[in-house]
Amino acid sequence: MTTQFVLGLDLGGTKIAGGVVTSQGALLSNVRLPTPAKGVKKDVAALFDVAHAAASAARIPWRQIGAVGVGVPGAFDPRTETVWAPNLPGWSKTPLKNLLEKALQRPTFVEGDRNMQALAEAWLGVGAPNGMRNLVFLTVGTGIGAGLISEGRLIPGAHGVSGAAGWMVIDRLRKPEYARLGCFEALGAGPAVARMGARALKQNPRSLIGVLAKKNAGNITAEVVAAAARRGDKAARRVLREVGTNLGLGVANIVSLLNPEVVVLGGGLARIGNPLLVPLRRAMRQWGQPLATRQVRVVRSCLGDEAGILGAARYAFLRLEEMKNVSRKIFRGSAKGLRSHSFNTAPKH
Repeated sequence: MTTQFVLGLDLGGTKIAGGVVTSQGALLSNVRLPTPAKGVKKDVAALFDVAHAAASAARIPWRQIGAVGVGVPGAFDPRTETVWAPNLPGWSKTPLKNLLEKALQRPTFVEGDRNMQALAEAWLGVGAPNGMRNLVFLTVGTGIGAGLISEGRLIPGAHGVSGAAGWMVIDRLRKPEYARLGCFEALGAGPAVARMGARALKQNPRSLIGVLAKKNAGNITAEVVAAAARRGDKAARRVLREVGTNLGLGVANIVSLLNPEVVVLGGGLARIGNPLLVPLRRAMRQWGQPLATRQVRVVRSCLGDEAGILGAARYAFLRLEEMKNVSRKIFRGSAKGLRSHSFNTAPKH
């Protein structure tokens, strides 16, 4: 890869993060601004502002930025090159790639944020030391999603919605919230911890959950339940065991289907650590394919909030390299074309 600098952008429902990244994976800047969430025009303008602020913070002239990678919440359809982001007002079939290329005057490559985070982990995180080619990044926060890398290749799906892990079924009795959120997400994401914490407090009025929530059920969050569990509250610990077990059922399905070398947990809920990870691993081994679950590692992300920027930058580097390879084949008169996303994501050693 000859391009030295690219820009990584991470578009979220509440914030936009951007940074200049070198081809060796060094993050030279990290700029964050709130997402306007007031329509595509204002959100794209904010992406433009973050991009140029990130280049300025890194002291890199804009002319030296070789490309831009953008991770988006929701899905990027590679056929129509449009974004669907249900948590951003007005983002339905939005031609983000085209809009940003016109605004930034640089090649721009768009992909779902969970896939970007998986790329970051394979490049600079857990997967980097051994050049792992089979990795799943499972983000668990307000929702649940998965970035999938199999044999060094991203799996974006036909319409860009692969990895919608929150919709996996781990309960055969259908409930109304499953139709809105997905079964796995309803039982394993942050709001599930808060909901179960409120139920636990109702059953155990003396629980520390109530003290930390100032006796207001509306103040109960996953963070409150986790804090109570760390201080030894039995009701809070039971909630985390239940949610951890639910997460383990979903991970068992993922591991049995994809046989990854590692499952990396990211997102706010992953920060809780062992109170969730211990029951998760136990349930995974109990329910998953025996050989696959014995050999897989389940670990927390070591990249934190920088994963989105780094993964977007990695994606831009890979797409640039793919374009160069196609150009070489055409020049040699033997071009056969390459499928989108068919590049090798494993780092070169």
